[in-house]
Amino acid sequence: MEFRPNSYGDSDFVIRISDYRPCILFLTKRILVKKPFAVLSLFFCLPILANSQSPGYWQQEVNYTIEVSLNDKDNTLNAFEKIEYINNSPDTLRYIWFHIWPNAYKNDKTAFSDQLLENGNTKFYFSSKEQKGYVNRLDFKVNNITAELRDHPEHIDIAQLILPSPLPPHQRITITTPFHEKLPYNFSRGGYDGQSYQVTQWYPKPAVYDRNGWHPMPYLDQGEFYSEFGSFDVSITVPENYVVAATGELQNADEKEWLKTRSAFNWEPVRKKIKTKSGSYKTIYDPFPKSSSSIKILRFRQNNVHDFAWFADKRFIVNYDTCHLPSGRVIDVYTYYTPAEKNAWHQSIRFAKNAVLHYSNRVGEYPYNIVSAVQGPASFGGGMEYPTITLISSGTNALDLDFTIAHEIGHNWFYGILASNERSHPWMDEGINSYYEMLYSVTRNDHEPYFDEKESEEELQTLIANRRDQPIETSSEAFTVKNYDAVAYYKASKWVAWMKKYLGEKSFTSAMHEYFRQWQFRHPQPEDLKKVFEDVSGKNLDSAFALLNQEGYLPGQEPRGSGLWNPFETTFFGKNLNEKNVIAVLPSVGYNYYDKFKLGVLITNVRTPPSRFQFLLTPMYAFGSKQFTGTGLLKYDFYTKGYFRKIGIGLNGSTFSMDNFTGDDGSTAFLRVQKIVPNIRLTLKQKYPRSTLNRFVQFKSYLIAEDALRFYRDTVIAPGSPPDTTVTDKFRTIRENRVLNQLQLVIENTRTLYPYRGELKLEQGKDFFRLGFTGNYFFNYAKGSGLDLRLFAGKFFYRGSQTFTKKFNTDRYHLNMTAPNGYEDYTYSDYFIGRNEFEGTISQQVMVRDGAFKVRTELLADKVGKTDDWLIAVNLSTGLPGFKLVPEAFPVKIKFFADVGTYAEPWKKNATSDRFLFDGGIQIAIFKTVNIYFPLVYSKVFKDYIQSILPQKHRLFHVMAFSIDISNFNLKTLNSKFDF
Repeated sequence: MEFRPNSYGDSDFVIRISDYRPCILFLTKRILVKKPFAVLSLFFCLPILANSQSPGYWQQEVNYTIEVSLNDKDNTLNAFEKIEYINNSPDTLRYIWFHIWPNAYKNDKTAFSDQLLENGNTKFYFSSKEQKGYVNRLDFKVNNITAELRDHPEHIDIAQLILPSPLPPHQRITITTPFHEKLPYNFSRGGYDGQSYQVTQWYPKPAVYDRNGWHPMPYLDQGEFYSEFGSFDVSITVPENYVVAATGELQNADEKEWLKTRSAFNWEPVRKKIKTKSGSYKTIYDPFPKSSSSIKILRFRQNNVHDFAWFADKRFIVNYDTCHLPSGRVIDVYTYYTPAEKNAWHQSIRFAKNAVLHYSNRVGEYPYNIVSAVQGPASFGGGMEYPTITLISSGTNALDLDFTIAHEIGHNWFYGILASNERSHPWMDEGINSYYEMLYSVTRNDHEPYFDEKESEEELQTLIANRRDQPIETSSEAFTVKNYDAVAYYKASKWVAWMKKYLGEKSFTSAMHEYFRQWQFRHPQPEDLKKVFEDVSGKNLDSAFALLNQEGYLPGQEPRGSGLWNPFETTFFGKNLNEKNVIAVLPSVGYNYYDKFKLGVLITNVRTPPSRFQFLLTPMYAFGSKQFTGTGLLKYDFYTKGYFRKIGIGLNGSTFSMDNFTGDDGSTAFLRVQKIVPNIRLTLKQKYPRSTLNRFVQFKSYLIAEDALRFYRDTVIAPGSPPDTTVTDKFRTIRENRVLNQLQLVIENTRTLYPYRGELKLEQGKDFFRLGFTGNYFFNYAKGSGLDLRLFAGKFFYRGSQTFTKKFNTDRYHLNMTAPNGYEDYTYSDYFIGRNEFEGTISQQVMVRDGAFKVRTELLADKVGKTDDWLIAVNLSTGLPGFKLVPEAFPVKIKFFADVGTYAEPWKKNATSDRFLFDGGIQIAIFKTVNIYFPLVYSKVFKDYIQSILPQKHRLFHVMAFSIDISNFNLKTLNSKFDF
């Protein structure tokens, strides 16, 4: 006897039988003395012990008999389930963990819901009550004795069935329960979409108990399954006009003949118009001669499978044929699809047969008598496999469908027959299957891979370059979304290809055939695959399998190039972008009010994957100022294993005209600015790879040189000049230099639901410090859109005593309640069309900074709400929940904004101004970059300004303000792979 911890850390009291023979002798003596008539039963069981498939290996057997009926009026199932559970383990079981996965759809507090949110999907979280699902009316009995069902401490879709009496090794029990299920809308693999039903993961199912203990697991969207083998006998009751496709072989001879007849005559449903409750008409498909008022019971049976799925739709066209396997055995092949997908699916039978033969030849012969492919609704994305049957979403072309069918049917081998633990080792199914899909695509597509290997390779290289890749041997739920595709599928398939090269094709093929032969209908682990490959090849594969636990590139698969730019290895004009060292040269255009139209080139080595050293230069010629302008940046990243994930050192710079002046003599001076910004960013490491949290510390020094005007009067009058000669004013430009140091501490969470960002910024310049906190929080609405909340709090400090000169010289740095203009963009980080204009439409451009009010008061000598002390403001921007003035996909959004704030001066003694200011109105957002604001309500002080200063005619237009928000612009905007 021993205590063994289960998968949750509890201790199970178990009896271990380490050697069968002494136990048999002992039991034989006891039986001969006590119960001689039981000897026959004992010897009947001996073959089970003798045929143990490998020393120390065992697996449970679970056989199902289920009766289920579909109610298509309320999308529910009523069912009764009988399970024969055979304990082939050496342990005595006192409970059985059950998966009741329909409860994953019960509310938004399940592991399934949480994972969808982490992966950026809010559809289920904001779904209606009618779209959610659940299972109830469970009443478990074990051998006709009522059994207790205990809740899992964390997951509502897992339960623990307490056995009324212990289940000894090599004994069996019968478990029964009725259940009622409300099918969810198809958010993930199964459910309903209209009256199309995908009934998957739908029945209470015992978790796997193997040599590693129990494996209870919640249902997840990213992360598949691990179930016990057995037999299924399932009777499905549906309205007579439904066509049903399911795991296993249909037992109803008349229904089989009807399906084949539909196929032979290329049958398709009859269109029929019906009147809806609203009085309008819609077209439905009414299969003749089946009736919707009567029902039919369809029975499906299948041995040696670990799951059962079924699909029902009144519109299905059915194609049927047979397939001759390499051994000469003949199997049935079915495909089911709706009339709308007829063009893509008309060759689907041929695709399915090709896939079965491909995998049978390369891995091992298909052991079942039927294979089916079913077209699912658009709500179900991609494809999903089940034993003998696969579901593929609509909306694909014939070429895509060919390879999707191959991939999904291929899962019958590496998920259905070789039933590894996909939740813990997804690569054993997804990666190996992707390798054989690649071989299929080469065969079927003129010896060229069909699937976009370049895109997958680029994604993997980017993850590796940014030190964000994960090992192949990572559990499904621990993968990031990008790594799940790039590593569990693609990199794992590359590892299989590497193994083939390492072992040699002949040895590799023999090993894979032997793996299939030894482990079909069993639960292989990575060590089992390794042992087979070592036995067949005669090689020690410790180092080869160690690669599964390593990050980075596989041997010999590193991209060419050093990662540092070498001008002698550079290719121009964007050619050969897969090379490590490359420069892309592209046209570049720009505009501002002073330089006018600018034309030049963009020169960069930014590519996928990113190099550690990256640069981007945009030299341009300005046709207005007739001068050269441009921007540029240089950046080098260091990756560490310490507290910081990445250290980035950079240098940014730019030069352009920011104002102009025309003198009395008609000459025009263009005032330029030159900016050089050395910077360093320290990005903190995250413990959890799937975390959407980002934290960094950044320091910048802005070295700015600005042109300024100096006016003077020429008092020298030439001899002989008339007495009334006018003395003219003259001007010259001077260069003024200033330095601003900036320290930022940022924490942000880019999660899909309620993302936020907080920034603490300390700035220091001549004679002052400026401290500000900006917090952003987004409240999602259930029906799209949401509420943007922004909070700003700032404090201005003088270095030393405050003087009039200091106050005047630091004016542009003061905290500002009302719409800051281009002059107040003291770091020149925002794009302004005419940053120093005070007339015309371009003068109405503002920044979202400090108080971020939308009402402008720049024509006052002392702007409303400007302070050199402290300021606090809150800004709101929102659409109306569920109300769309324009289509969701349209780049223009109509919103409403409101701002409220206060600052130091109104709180001082004897102050007469309002302590709180506000404004609000309509906001038009274009491409999330340009925002146009029409203030409609505002404080009295703003109203007085508008009525006294702005023209009455077209006043709404003159009050309008707009912003072009690229203050946080970086190359991620152009290329998501550029990891700033």
